[in-house]
Amino acid sequence: QMLADSPSSYLREPECMEFLAAVPSTWQQSIPLDGKVGDYIAIARQAANGDWYLGAMTDWSPRTLELDFSFLPKGQYQAVIYQDGVNAGRFAEDFQQLRQTVASGDKLRVQLAPGGGWVARLVPMGERQ
Repeated sequence: QMLADSPSSYLREPECMEFLAAVPSTWQQSIPLDGKVGDYIAIARQAANGDWYLGAMTDWSPRTLELDFSFLPKGQYQAVIYQDGVNAGRFAEDFQQLRQTVASGDKLRVQLAPGGGWVARLVPMGERQ
């Protein structure tokens, strides 16, 4: 893994560094969730410890995706989500962090700003968080 900016840039957003530090470099499996080549993508990847990492990004067209979590094994998951903030279309550094519970079979609407993205880490409930 590599970071595409200077280290001091990442230190200004410690919650982002916490997320990035947990992202593994190898995966048990990768599942495409949605996408169109050259326009947008949404993917889920499972780490060796059972956590799931989801990501989505778009071209310069804003869009709404509905991610279907039916690929998840049965159960509930604690999700830590980083998504475009309300001003992300004008100020790319605007984001918000959310925490919520999701379950296999849930569907989640994801709003992507122009050139924006969305990531989440899903940890099975009842296990380490």
